[in-house]
Amino acid sequence: MRTIKLAVIGGGSSYVPELMDGVVRKWEAGEFHAREIVLVDIPAGRERMETVAGFSRRMMSKRGMPCGLETTLDRRSALDGADFVISQIRVGGMTARRFDEHIPLKHGVIGQETTGPGGFANALRTIPVSLEIARDLKDVSPGAWLLNFSNPSGLVTEALLCHSDVKTFGMCNVPIGIKMGIAKVLNVDPSRVSIDVSGLNHLSFVTGIYLDGQDVSDRIFESPMFPLYLESERFGSAFARHLRHLRLIPASYLYYYWFTERALKAEQKDVADGKGTRADEVMRIEKELFEMYARDDSGILPPALRKRGGAYYSDVALSCISAMVRDQPAREVLNVSNRGSVPGLDQDVTVEVSCLVDARGPQPLSQKRLPVEVLGLVQQVKAYEELTVKAAVDGDVEAAFFALLNHPLVPGADSAKAILEDILEVNREFLPQFKGKSL
Repeated sequence: MRTIKLAVIGGGSSYVPELMDGVVRKWEAGEFHAREIVLVDIPAGRERMETVAGFSRRMMSKRGMPCGLETTLDRRSALDGADFVISQIRVGGMTARRFDEHIPLKHGVIGQETTGPGGFANALRTIPVSLEIARDLKDVSPGAWLLNFSNPSGLVTEALLCHSDVKTFGMCNVPIGIKMGIAKVLNVDPSRVSIDVSGLNHLSFVTGIYLDGQDVSDRIFESPMFPLYLESERFGSAFARHLRHLRLIPASYLYYYWFTERALKAEQKDVADGKGTRADEVMRIEKELFEMYARDDSGILPPALRKRGGAYYSDVALSCISAMVRDQPAREVLNVSNRGSVPGLDQDVTVEVSCLVDARGPQPLSQKRLPVEVLGLVQQVKAYEELTVKAAVDGDVEAAFFALLNHPLVPGADSAKAILEDILEVNREFLPQFKGKSL
């Protein structure tokens, strides 16, 4: 069995135990053995990192997996000799995420972690740090793969692909979540299901559905479960007729673009009622999770982890690692350089698309052109993404302003300017590239 060294940047994340559970499962299946795992975080995340490391060690021990799981605050030493690196950082922590969600709401705009101004602010903080990680990795382990799970995944991955020469791709759990739901409707093992996906991170569409290689799209679109899925994702069951017309299953984040007024009112009501935004909710969930990780000796993932979100992300990451290590092709939906796979977008931009993964890494699979009913939205958001990367890398305030002005959720120049001023002010300690610059 091939052995690897795995480094996890953002080692204090509440996701770590799920990832470690997946590592154990790959060892149990004989696919690969992570002989050495290193978690790394910043000093502020040390206590959380030690807590999840302790839980993970107990879990591995109970299942008999021999492994050295270490923790460190020294990123370069963690990366030294690594074969694979998973980055799941959150610059500024949950406090910054809370600002990302509350600042837009102050201006009457949807506040969301990855979509709209919240995702923009997150990207400004996260892209420079991700590029630092890439430079360190290239210095000490130039042959390693960097798997990005840091949000906003598509934007961060685009920056890595355009401004570093590290081997990298991005991951998201939304497409695999849809695939798992399809397998449940078909009552089959998920390994028998494959999907065609095309678009951008958190703005992608399932355009084809296959069972054992045979197209079963009609079975899904005509299933009574299809409207129920749309209801669960807040689109409403009546929206099924429009999506049957397009023959598309949208990522759940399309809700913010297609039902903007409804989404905004719901967020405003949650804040007015004292519930807060999703960041406020996640902070409550994580408090419960870390208390469980600290005291639980069962080695079993706590049910509360499902409430945290991010389900199946370790499945995607470890499936890709297994495919590359064993050179056994696997099909996954990833964020990669377009290379013509998504018609209507430039060759070198980052897209979220079905890929074939083997020893070479991910190879994007050519997709049919998205229908005009959704392609224009994808193209507009890609313009926003390109400008956001430029702003984050160069500290370019004009690019930052026009990025927000291009985003469909921002109603105009006055809103874009006001939101940007607040974002730059609140995030000053994390945005040195903008020091001394203003609109």
